[in-house]
Amino acid sequence: MDAEYITLTGAESSAVDELVNRLAEEDILGQLLRREGRLAELATEDGDVKLDWVDGVEKALVHPEWLMEVEREAADIVRQGIRRVIWAGMGGSVQTIYALRNLGYLDRPEMSIHPLDSTDPASLNRVLTEIAAREKVPLADREALRELLRVTMMIGVSMGLTSEEPITHLEWFDGLLHEYNVPHPEEHIQVMTLPHSYLDQFARPRGSRLVPIQLDGENHTPGRMSAPATRVFLRPVALMLMAQALATDEHAQPTGERVRAVLARAQELYQVSQRMSEEERQEWTRRDAFLRWGAFMSQAVAEQGRNKVLLLLPPRTEGFAPWLEQLVEESLGKGGKGFLIFYGEPLREPETYGDDLMFLQFALPGLPLPEADRLEDLRAAGFPVLTLHVPLRPVANLPLGLGELAGVFSGTKLAVAAFGYLQDIVFAGQPAVEAYKKYARDLRESPEPVPFPTDTPYQATSGSLTLYYNSLITKGLLTPKALREEVAQWGGDVQQAADVYAAILSLARRAGFFRYADFTFNGELTPELRGVFEEARRELVNGLLHLPGKIRTGPSDYHSTEQSETDGPPELVSTRLVALQHAEVLAGTYSHKFLLAQARGTWQAMEDADRWILMITLPAVTPATVADLRKFFRVTQERLSRG
Repeated sequence: MDAEYITLTGAESSAVDELVNRLAEEDILGQLLRREGRLAELATEDGDVKLDWVDGVEKALVHPEWLMEVEREAADIVRQGIRRVIWAGMGGSVQTIYALRNLGYLDRPEMSIHPLDSTDPASLNRVLTEIAAREKVPLADREALRELLRVTMMIGVSMGLTSEEPITHLEWFDGLLHEYNVPHPEEHIQVMTLPHSYLDQFARPRGSRLVPIQLDGENHTPGRMSAPATRVFLRPVALMLMAQALATDEHAQPTGERVRAVLARAQELYQVSQRMSEEERQEWTRRDAFLRWGAFMSQAVAEQGRNKVLLLLPPRTEGFAPWLEQLVEESLGKGGKGFLIFYGEPLREPETYGDDLMFLQFALPGLPLPEADRLEDLRAAGFPVLTLHVPLRPVANLPLGLGELAGVFSGTKLAVAAFGYLQDIVFAGQPAVEAYKKYARDLRESPEPVPFPTDTPYQATSGSLTLYYNSLITKGLLTPKALREEVAQWGGDVQQAADVYAAILSLARRAGFFRYADFTFNGELTPELRGVFEEARRELVNGLLHLPGKIRTGPSDYHSTEQSETDGPPELVSTRLVALQHAEVLAGTYSHKFLLAQARGTWQAMEDADRWILMITLPAVTPATVADLRKFFRVTQERLSRG
């Protein structure tokens, strides 16, 4: 095995070889690099070819002045006294931050970066509490909070034209800065966005400092493809590296060499270059692990119907999974096509998996592969098990693996482009999400409270919970008669939510389309709530129904995987949940109306798309309502186990 490059095993077959050869002969890399041909068409959104990610790393490396500027910007922030950064964005504008943070790269005493992508006041409280803990100050003390704000900056980021959530976060934070009389409040806010976006229109009249997302000032990179060549990746990395350098030597200078070392390692693994000849491009196409993975997925979906990938990641690397999930599902979930990413599930016996599933593990030197024996059983049972082997090479003054992560970020986008090309999917844009955004905007701006139906006959209760299933009836996906008959088979009651929910899941299975489930909670997902959903996924979805499942949070995942849920493979039953009352923000002013509008808006958009959508409301998140939710899922499981 060549230790210099990322390699893929388990994808060897003549059928995949034929597809890879086709990609080479049709010069997929040349099309990408030249921004031409069918690939350019598939990468176009509103007339703009979104392919600057293809050679963005290489372009940065030949412009050392750009990299020096990235480090200088970071050094200026650190020298300003900033130690804590709130990164406000949605989808691709923040998912990279989550990946870097969850992999351990964004939390040091001298600097920490805190992603914010929710409109739940509880999420703002969590961020404030995290920062107060880093600074070791009590939030309840007004002077202490003022000092905390003095060392905190908010960076608002939007790589889409219509994202409004960061605006609400900036309004809240700007209000705090003025309420607590923080000197020079304008120095505590920066904005990175597209020209003419909602965020741009908000920031310019207020004099907020605007920084371009791409290093060259252009805007041809989708948010989910922004790592590692744009400031969405380079700004947080530079902040951490410069904060560490200045903590060691207060006279340290921004040279650009720190971020250059990260990108240089990424390019060593990625290899795609404008300097390649056609022969070299063809050779690399036949060798590249990610192009082969894209070809393998195309063949597996087209010939075998295997459109689900269960990720298996070594310990301490699990934080990469949501980034990959967004890249795949937001790009490819179009017109009933695409494939799906699952993670966080324990491996089961082979006979409990459907024939639409395959497995992808990441192998890194020194980290154990999870459940190797079980994987051998899966291989023996005929399930594809692929392994991406990622070499690690220490680089002086860099955290181990950071350059390799940048290389994986680069390579996985090639897999998406190859799959989109072979399956004829426009992998730019996320059109199905715009309908939800409009519904949410209209509901938020209405002077009336966000409406949840209270007079529909198609609802049921369980303790403090209310289950709404009226969308299924309205769209003709189920008839009241069929539902009553299913409930009656168990001696159940159509007024009891667990009885109705069990009947709906049973009827969906019988209809033959139901191949995965999700639980989407709108708001801050507390450890207690997460525990309930993880138990329900493990016991009800994985264990009883023998299906893969997702645990999602809104509104963040509406900018990450909602495109696929609304317009990708029509195989899910989606259960959305929201509390009707929320905690007050600990400081400043922030309303929960946007959160309720988003929950209601996605419900309506899914209904419009004829998807199986259910909504559960809770009065509030309390120990009692969490207990009611746990009981609801357990009773559902008990009812289904009778059948």
